[in-house]
Amino acid sequence: MAHIGKDIQSLEAAPPVSVDDGKKTATKTSPLNAEFEKLVRETLDKWHIQGVAVAVVDGDQTWAEGYGIAAMPDVPVRPSTLFHTGSTTKSFTAAAASLLVDDNDKHPNVQWTTPMSHLIRDDFVLPDDYATANITLEDALSNRSGLAGHGMTLGKPRSIRDYVRTLRHFTMSKPLRTTWQYCNGMFVAVEHMIEVVTGTTMAEFLKNRIWGPLGMTSTFWSLEDAQAYAASPDNDATVAVPCGWDEKKSQFAEVPYFRGVLGGAGAVISSVVDYAAYIRCIMRQTEPISKAGHAALRQSRAFFPQIMPQLTKQMTYSLGWMLTTYHKEEVMLHPGGLEGMTATMILFPERDWGVLVFSNSEGPGRETLAWHLIDEMLGVPQEERIDLYEVTQKKLVEQKENNASAVQRLYPSVDSPPRPLSVAIEKYAGTFTHAAYPDLIVSVTPDNSLRADAEGEFKIRILLEHVTAEFFAASVFLFRSTPVADVVVPAQFEVDTSGKVVRFGVALEAENEPEALIWFDRAVEKEEDK
Repeated sequence: MAHIGKDIQSLEAAPPVSVDDGKKTATKTSPLNAEFEKLVRETLDKWHIQGVAVAVVDGDQTWAEGYGIAAMPDVPVRPSTLFHTGSTTKSFTAAAASLLVDDNDKHPNVQWTTPMSHLIRDDFVLPDDYATANITLEDALSNRSGLAGHGMTLGKPRSIRDYVRTLRHFTMSKPLRTTWQYCNGMFVAVEHMIEVVTGTTMAEFLKNRIWGPLGMTSTFWSLEDAQAYAASPDNDATVAVPCGWDEKKSQFAEVPYFRGVLGGAGAVISSVVDYAAYIRCIMRQTEPISKAGHAALRQSRAFFPQIMPQLTKQMTYSLGWMLTTYHKEEVMLHPGGLEGMTATMILFPERDWGVLVFSNSEGPGRETLAWHLIDEMLGVPQEERIDLYEVTQKKLVEQKENNASAVQRLYPSVDSPPRPLSVAIEKYAGTFTHAAYPDLIVSVTPDNSLRADAEGEFKIRILLEHVTAEFFAASVFLFRSTPVADVVVPAQFEVDTSGKVVRFGVALEAENEPEALIWFDRAVEKEEDK
């Protein structure tokens, strides 16, 4: 980290950008001051974050600043720097849907209670007939469809329509409207619906109906458009390069831009300055979103797990927004993340105040900066503030302990001695396919064990520890730089009567379905591969 730290410290700090909409306001002091800059430098070093852009919206005033590195070796982050904003995109997808709901003359058939299968009948087919017939637009946007997440499926590049047509190969883990389950696929389906109904692309729809009216001229739906904008000599924008921290080498490593399916679940690329205009619209409930649309975006529809230690009150999910309270203050928020990119937007509508933090590094470190600014704004006493770094380190220790005891937890009853594999270990190697998921390539490691690697955009690796017979404990690493397995789940091979390994199953949806394996069929071998 030392050499990166020196690069960061050597950058000449520019004064925070202040954006005023022309109204007369009381004089306010920027919270992005020298003291905050010192905290940012410490945070970047402590959390291994390469760069962040921060914006604070306070009434009519916006302050924005960039810190650290946007692209190695020394391209600085500026307020104009463009980042993938991940799942904050979901709020735009919901806002776009609200505009269709408002367009009764043009689209009378699009209502919050309209079943998705009525709007994209041929494409919206799920493994359960009841769910197919009854999941509404509202259900899809509030993560209460009963469909498990299946996030890994996004890593297989294909068209939006083709992706939506793979939903029939997912699994329903809960009955409709009974449980909140994060499902990117539903937001991709809503994007597809909007494009089918309007006859235009989502990018054009958002540009014409939301981004344009709000003056968001540096917000895009594709990496190519963002890069073309940044290449223009008419602006100082750059596109941040995603990075991960290499623990073994103690240095940053660039991560390729994600090229899988993002769509309505996570496609937006933007700057904190552009997003400032958007969150002001959300807080003040102004156009181009109607009053009815704003009300819909703020209506709680499902209870949400308490995933943030600083938020002790019950969280709920609306349409692309998380809702809760903090120190008795109403809060609207949503994080976003891809490999090497993260984003946070947190709004206090009653105070007309919001904060944005975009980063080209992984992990919750950026949240430290957002919640520091929030606590300063609210005047929260130091003893009542949460140390997110301490919480994260504690969770990491617990994660390691859980991983170490996973075999005993997953397989409490195992023969002693355990049964050997049915066939020679090299017979388990090969390519295993699924209609929705990227292929898994199973190979034998130098220490004579097995591992599986996902093809496609998510470079997920799965290390397999033999337990007994065809049963394994699978340590799943989601990102390239992940030093500790994100989860350890059951896995199993299936061998036919001829001694051929024909299927491989792994519980990739363990969060939703602890006992259910996702089964991959062995690919048919080409003659030259035999």
